[in-house]
Amino acid sequence: MTSKAGDRILASRDRVLALWEERVRKEIPTAAQEERAIIINTFPGVLRQIAEALSPKHPRRTATEGSTVAEEHGGERVRMTQFRLEDVIHEYALLREVLVEVLEEHEPLTPAERNSLHSSIDEATRKACTAYALVQAGFREQFVAVLAHDLRGPLSAAKASASLILRKPSDQSVPRWSARIVESVDRADRMVQDLLDAMRAQAGGSLDLQFSECDIVEVVHEALDHLRTVYGDRFVLVAPAPVRGYFGVDPMRRAVENLAINAVKYGAAGRPITITVKELHERLFILVHNEGRHIPAEQQATLFRAFQRLAAEGGSHRGWGLGLAQVRAAAEAHGGSIAVDSLPELGTTFTIDVPVDGRLGAKGRKPGDPDRS
Repeated sequence: MTSKAGDRILASRDRVLALWEERVRKEIPTAAQEERAIIINTFPGVLRQIAEALSPKHPRRTATEGSTVAEEHGGERVRMTQFRLEDVIHEYALLREVLVEVLEEHEPLTPAERNSLHSSIDEATRKACTAYALVQAGFREQFVAVLAHDLRGPLSAAKASASLILRKPSDQSVPRWSARIVESVDRADRMVQDLLDAMRAQAGGSLDLQFSECDIVEVVHEALDHLRTVYGDRFVLVAPAPVRGYFGVDPMRRAVENLAINAVKYGAAGRPITITVKELHERLFILVHNEGRHIPAEQQATLFRAFQRLAAEGGSHRGWGLGLAQVRAAAEAHGGSIAVDSLPELGTTFTIDVPVDGRLGAKGRKPGDPDRS
């Protein structure tokens, strides 16, 4: 029950999808690294329904009438990709462009067919964008509630220790209580800083780094010393030689802390966590390895995206991916990357790979430019 134009869509569906995918990858930067199955998503179904809507005899007047296929597409773009709302609009515009080109290669569309095609894509775009916004808003509302809950932990611990000091200012435990206050405030501060970094990265921005010359091995050593006061002596640092370069020290320190904390939460309990720091071909590599349950391939695809709910070893910990989103933002701001390698037999290794001179990767900078203040 289709028209000639509808028949042409069905006959050319694979070609339409291939042309559309090629343009999406070329024109939408966030699509470049996505798997084909993720990019294609529900579009084969959308094309079938557009073909049905083009037939005057079919009860479907527009492609998405009586169907939730566009809403599912919009929701999955939030849950499974880094597509922004404007990217969803753009991909439907590209679908319109490809369909008109292919359909009119041998025979022009009639005014009725053209109107039906445009109405179908307009409505599909609207429904997909509405679903995108609703899912994103739901994630953020959930996230704010969880963040507020999580912040109460370190704040309550700091308050309890401060109360003990007020009641017993001469007690021999005052230094320990004071250290607990500092550690709790640091935890709360790290949560807030990770949130700010993740939101900036999700909005398409990059971290504004202050570069300074340092030995990054010393920075990693300090970060691990701090974490040992909370998590015990589980961290093994392997650093054959100093690695001097130009880095945004605070974001790199927090990136190491986030990876190490991630290894504690999601790795095998009680097993050592190995942090390796080395230089190779003027690039810095920081590897954080833990034993325990591996990360399935389907989770790896969204691992570094903020506001993604993650399950920990044994299901006892759950997070929102802010720490790993901060790691990615820090690595990319240095002109580098973060990768994960996870297999049941080998455990999990996260690798930060950045230039030793991080200034080379900063936006709007050239080698030799002065550091930003």
